[in-house]
Amino acid sequence: MLIASLVMADLLAALAGFTLAAWLTNQPVLGEQFSARYWEVLLFLLPVALACFWSQGLYDRQLLLRGTREYSRVIRGAAGGLLVLVLATFALRLPISRQWTVLSWLLVAALVGGLRFAIRRLARRLDRKGWFVANAIMVGAAVQTVAVARQLNRPGSGMRVVGVLDDYQPVGRTIGDGLRVLGTPAALRPVAAARQVEEVIVIPNALPWETLQNLMAEATTEADGLRVHLSAGFYDLLTTGVSLSERNRVPLLTLRRLRLTHGEEAAKRGLDLLLAILLLAGFSPLLALESVRLRLKRLPVLERTEVAGSEGRSFRLLAFPPDLAVRSELVRKLPGLWNVLAGQLSIVGPRPLPAGGDLAGSAALQIRPGLTGLWRQAEDHTQQDVLDVYYVRNYSLWLDLQILFARALSRLRQPGSGWRREIAARRQVVDT
Repeated sequence: MLIASLVMADLLAALAGFTLAAWLTNQPVLGEQFSARYWEVLLFLLPVALACFWSQGLYDRQLLLRGTREYSRVIRGAAGGLLVLVLATFALRLPISRQWTVLSWLLVAALVGGLRFAIRRLARRLDRKGWFVANAIMVGAAVQTVAVARQLNRPGSGMRVVGVLDDYQPVGRTIGDGLRVLGTPAALRPVAAARQVEEVIVIPNALPWETLQNLMAEATTEADGLRVHLSAGFYDLLTTGVSLSERNRVPLLTLRRLRLTHGEEAAKRGLDLLLAILLLAGFSPLLALESVRLRLKRLPVLERTEVAGSEGRSFRLLAFPPDLAVRSELVRKLPGLWNVLAGQLSIVGPRPLPAGGDLAGSAALQIRPGLTGLWRQAEDHTQQDVLDVYYVRNYSLWLDLQILFARALSRLRQPGSGWRREIAARRQVVDT
């Protein structure tokens, strides 16, 4: 149903984009001498658009509703369609307006992206009611297994973990958040069939080498409909940035440094400066009031915590003390915006780590730490390291904006944080 809806939405968006571009560029579409030719081109372009979007995986069930890369694929699909149209007009010598050619695909990309955003919002609502959710099973019992299962069971993942398979834990035993052991990895096929499982998540560091080898062989040869995923750990994500080389027919994988490019660094710094200036300007009255109140009470206005920054250079992270009039973690962190302006901190980044500790291999040494970041979803330090490495390896300006948007939504939706917590507490006292 979802894929069929997306196909129809993409067709309507493409038709609307082509027609709207013709109207905006004053091209003859209806009732004019050359209208038939343009409609022939449109009938040719609609299947071309679907083919370009399909080539980008926009109708692959594995990619639907999963992250923001769907929109970048829309742009690449539209760019491919534009290239096909340009080549076709040159080959067939069609007198088609270049202005209409470019504008039409720009509008198609915008309309397709907008419709997919609306469909995604609707699908997310249905997802919370159990739609578009596939049963999943974990293979390998470890601390990471519990953390991954907890993350996947949250709304939006498209998965529901129904159990775990392990060679060492007895069948029926419960680990973590009600995660039951359903058998051994050797019983994957019958257990998956009995539980209607479609997704399998393997925790490599929780399995013996022989078991992992057998699972990998079965996953690449058996055609039973099971989709097998490997849960990436810290060292797995380190190897996502590699280059392949060869010396006397010996294949070598060379690890790239865990850092941003110069262009990414410049874009990130620009976003940091813009947001820091806007936030300081918007919250300046509150900052002034809190500073005066703390000074009148003869309390220290700022806390200074020594943390490790980029390249291991330590700095003092500024924050308000806990006893604020406004009990909000956001307000308490606002002085850290001065660290952002000084170039020591970023708005979004890895978690700030105490200076002087064991920081070997930490992502905090390669990029400025952040006031917020993916690490806020972590339940333990190991998972925090994995998320930090993932953030650096997959950095984009859009990822920063996505994290900030998610953090803003979580603060608005959670009644247990900041001023909402204070209001809820006061209401509870009044009700009592």
